[in-house]
Amino acid sequence: MSNPPYGEQPGGYPSGQPDGQGYPGGQPDGQGYPGGQPDGQGYPGGQPGGYPDGQPSSKYGTDPYAPGTYGGPMAEPKKFSLLKTFTLVSLAAYVLSSLPSFFVSGDQVRQDMIATYEQSGMSSQEAADMSEMGMALNTGFTWVTLIIAVGLYLLVYFGLKKNKNWARVTGIVFGLVGAVFSLLGIAFGSLLGMGVDALGIVLTLLYVAVTVYWLMLAFSTDVKTYLKQFTR
Repeated sequence: MSNPPYGEQPGGYPSGQPDGQGYPGGQPDGQGYPGGQPDGQGYPGGQPGGYPDGQPSSKYGTDPYAPGTYGGPMAEPKKFSLLKTFTLVSLAAYVLSSLPSFFVSGDQVRQDMIATYEQSGMSSQEAADMSEMGMALNTGFTWVTLIIAVGLYLLVYFGLKKNKNWARVTGIVFGLVGAVFSLLGIAFGSLLGMGVDALGIVLTLLYVAVTVYWLMLAFSTDVKTYLKQFTR
């Protein structure tokens, strides 16, 4: 075997030791990839999939995670929207249930009260005086409770409009009290001869039914979770 000419190395590589172990042009910049080290493990454009910005959607083809997509504010649930609506519905039902106390025949109520007092052992004059006092107290009490109730309803409604949890709690307390006392009013009003008629009973039961539904909405998990995010 003859020795290679001076200045040449075995293997026929020109200019000495090969730059890239057999790769033309010298040592490759990127393990044999033309143009140097690849930006994305040999994928054109950088990252796998050839995305221009170098960010793939995901390996499963879904949208990439975006900060704020998860853990953001909870959207208003349907039950909370219903809660606000039925606050006004319950107010209307309460006002309607109070109307018979103002428009029922005064003479009939007076006669019923007089008969009740006479049966308890009072004289006719005493029964008449007590019936007048009872009617005045009943009318005054109805007006006062109606005004207070309307004010509380509006307080709760506008509190809910501002996503205040205290409005929900306040509504729950007064809703429970209102429903219980309305049912007691039907029972004791009949016993005391306060002139509770069929229309009044129907409207009161309607108010109680609407209030019970309102309470169910107020106690729902969706509403509590939604309002909790506004608590600071």
